Amino acid sequence: MQTNIYETNYKAYQPYMLLDFTFSFEKDIAHDDICRTIIEIMEGIHIGRYVDFKNRNTHGYDGVMMFKLLILSFALFGYTSTRELERLCKTDIRFMFISQCQTPSHMAFERFIKDDLTMPIEDIFYDINKYIESHISINTDALCIDGTKYEANANKNTFIWRKNTIRNRTKRWRKTLLCIQRINSYFKGMNINVHYSLLKEPSIDYLLTIADKVELYMKNQNIQFVYGKGKRKSDIQRIYDELKENAIKLWEYSIHLDMLQGKNSCSKTDPDATFMHMKYDYYNHTNIFKPGYNIQIGVSDGIIRNIYVSSDGNDLKAYIPFMEKYKQAYGELPHKTPADAGYGSYDNYSYCKENGIELYMKYSGYYKEREKATQKNQFKLIHFKRDEKNQFVCPAGHTFELDKETIDTRGIYQKKNRMLVNHHCQDCPMRSQCTKSKTGRTISYCEELDKFHEEVKRNVQSEEGIQLMYQRSNETEGTFGDLKANQKYDRIRRRGEAGVRLEIYLVCIGHNLRKYHRLKMKSEKQVKGMLNIIN
Repeated sequence: MQTNIYETNYKAYQPYMLLDFTFSFEKDIAHDDICRTIIEIMEGIHIGRYVDFKNRNTHGYDGVMMFKLLILSFALFGYTSTRELERLCKTDIRFMFISQCQTPSHMAFERFIKDDLTMPIEDIFYDINKYIESHISINTDALCIDGTKYEANANKNTFIWRKNTIRNRTKRWRKTLLCIQRINSYFKGMNINVHYSLLKEPSIDYLLTIADKVELYMKNQNIQFVYGKGKRKSDIQRIYDELKENAIKLWEYSIHLDMLQGKNSCSKTDPDATFMHMKYDYYNHTNIFKPGYNIQIGVSDGIIRNIYVSSDGNDLKAYIPFMEKYKQAYGELPHKTPADAGYGSYDNYSYCKENGIELYMKYSGYYKEREKATQKNQFKLIHFKRDEKNQFVCPAGHTFELDKETIDTRGIYQKKNRMLVNHHCQDCPMRSQCTKSKTGRTISYCEELDKFHEEVKRNVQSEEGIQLMYQRSNETEGTFGDLKANQKYDRIRRRGEAGVRLEIYLVCIGHNLRKYHRLKMKSEKQVKGMLNIIN
């Protein structure tokens, strides 16, 4: 078959195709897509008032559009890098519609995040939560609390330990003092009336002043600095080089102490991170510390209501600032805060009593008390019996007597401790198993804390307490499991506490939007099903 072409200006290569590639939001994006929910919420909270337009230049992208793209990516993928955002704006129809086919670069997103969203992100998080709460039913009476440790974006083997730094700094200063004594001896041997004092505390400026004086002396005496193989250094140059080396090391230790800022450890590449025990160790599985952050969350009906980022690896000190932040955001505190034994302390229980919060936080030793007393553990305080006067009785049948009372002021709330002593240990046959003290077995006991523990046991072991403990395990640990396993967000990408806080809030906003979208779609399906039944 032969094809005849009658066009005189026909070309085999067409520069473009006359096809319509325009798309419509109503037709091309599914009704149950999360993109519609994102746009609904962004318009509902008036996101424009949270974007700082002062940093946006005349040729920059619209700030509201950039934030919609950012939130949509975190809601879809858990965490999204700026380069992935750049690719999505070119390939994903939902991002193309919001951006109106504009293609912001990854640096445009980075500048937007860095300049416009660092400060207001917490306000945006709480406003989104209030919007969600106004559209779906959330039981805010109970707030399930839990924490996890996220590994920081810090390089390996960048440890800075306070004790090691202070110890090495002290040793180096002792070497420096010996070096100064050698300088004094050298000048005395040269019949030069120069004597440098020995300071008690390290002073880098003082050492540099001495080094300048020594260098000036060598210049006036025509003593050359020599380096390299086969060249013999003069005695004064050896002392000078040692002095400069000590000054550099002392300056390095001073920088490390400034980076620690009162903490016991930090990383050189992320000074805000603290070394903590993690569940997985890539240092040859030696159970060594890794730099990280302690992330606290409070969850109600699957919605993350509050977030607290801390560099402290202990959960005990995080509870009160966590609750104060919740109160500042929502104006009131929940009545129940079920949590694990990591939060049970005298200060936390006292704070709950002061603010009308029921005690549903287990304490350390809660499960040990429920164990059966055996020959090995019968000498532990938790297994001691009480007599009719509520006095402790040791396994040998002897009661403890009050020795003294003290007031512990180290915490936020004053705690009254009672020191109890057993005076029958001298001839007791069980003494070697019970205590090694020469004066007898002693017990430090706080009566008020004991009452708190009894109330916790009653609450936790009740039907409501069992349900709350199950709810806490399901919601908080399920939320962390969803973020780490399903969304693959198991490590922090940004550095510094401000950057980590921004990243965590964006990830939690994405989680809440996914949860709200699923509940919204489920509710709409139920309504449609009811209408179909009625019709």
